Amino acid sequence: MVSVLQPLVGSSGWLELSKLTVEALGIDEYLIFAATTDQGVALDEEQARKIMLLPAQAIPARSLPSVPGLEPIRCSEIERFIKRIDQRNGRFFDEEVLKLDAWSDDLKQGLEREIKAIDAEIRKLRKKSSAAISLQEKLDIQKNMRTLEGHRNRQRRELFEAQDAIDVKRDELIKGIESQLKQSHAVARVFLIRWHLK
Repeated sequence: MVSVLQPLVGSSGWLELSKLTVEALGIDEYLIFAATTDQGVALDEEQARKIMLLPAQAIPARSLPSVPGLEPIRCSEIERFIKRIDQRNGRFFDEEVLKLDAWSDDLKQGLEREIKAIDAEIRKLRKKSSAAISLQEKLDIQKNMRTLEGHRNRQRRELFEAQDAIDVKRDELIKGIESQLKQSHAVARVFLIRWHLK
């Protein structure tokens, strides 16, 4: 006899196995054990699983009764599994937000570095223009500055566009996960057995 079942020797009761199907981020299926003694003592999942491993004798039943003590146990187990799924989905959401934030930071920092480098180059050209003696040299420097300013302005626009794209991606992520988090679940009884431990 399995040690976890020793306290149940001489007891009888009911054991129900149900399949819980939860649709959220994906489809998850779980086996839900609900078992009780005739005295109303609830068995934990380990005890219920161990009962299933024992040799048994099948006796045909005329009909399957409704066993009131099993429903609260089943509901509690279902709630436990759904809570576990919620926590897992919460971690998934956090990971996706972290990835998005890291991508966003890398993109923005890269563009900001490029803009700062261009600004530094423009400042150098301004000093060079002030120090230039010939008009042609001043004109060439001004043309270079204008080209750099145009490039800097494009980089700024890219930065704003990137920030808008990040906001759109964040909204898509939130909407996508929000729609997936609208959980639905179904419970189907697999079997109900009467047990007696000798």
